[in-house]
Amino acid sequence: MPPVICIVGTSKTAKTRLMEALIKDLKNRGISVGALKYHKHGEFEIDIEGKDTWKYSMAGADTVAITSSVKFAVIKNTNVPTDIDEICEKYFGDNDIVLADGFTLSDKPRIIVVEKKEDAAIFERGCRVISVTDGSVGDMGAVVNDVMGFLGRINTNRC
Repeated sequence: MPPVICIVGTSKTAKTRLMEALIKDLKNRGISVGALKYHKHGEFEIDIEGKDTWKYSMAGADTVAITSSVKFAVIKNTNVPTDIDEICEKYFGDNDIVLADGFTLSDKPRIIVVEKKEDAAIFERGCRVISVTDGSVGDMGAVVNDVMGFLGRINTNRC
């Protein structure tokens, strides 16, 4: 299983923007990146209303998947909590790293995104903290260096 870093923080901080920037930067460095999103609001769809996968889901299918020559997506209805390790082992084994948006309650290392650095402590939860940021563009180089250090790709004195 590849290493996993959870991107956690308060609502309406720059977590998504940070994820996008990290993915682009790590890909430019030749690193295979998996992205995993925890959707805490329940229902979501992989397709828009009226499309086939949406229709199958609305018809009551327990599992809906869509595939093409370049993509594969699946939604499986379940009433049990989804384990981050199981997901990463099953679907992300060919990636160098998985950046997981959310999963605040997991035991995984994390990048904490908060408006005020003193708020970071509530997201530590005894886990290794790779970096703390407000998600600003100015912090991006430091966060990338912290991730590269975590991966053992460069020497860094941070964290």
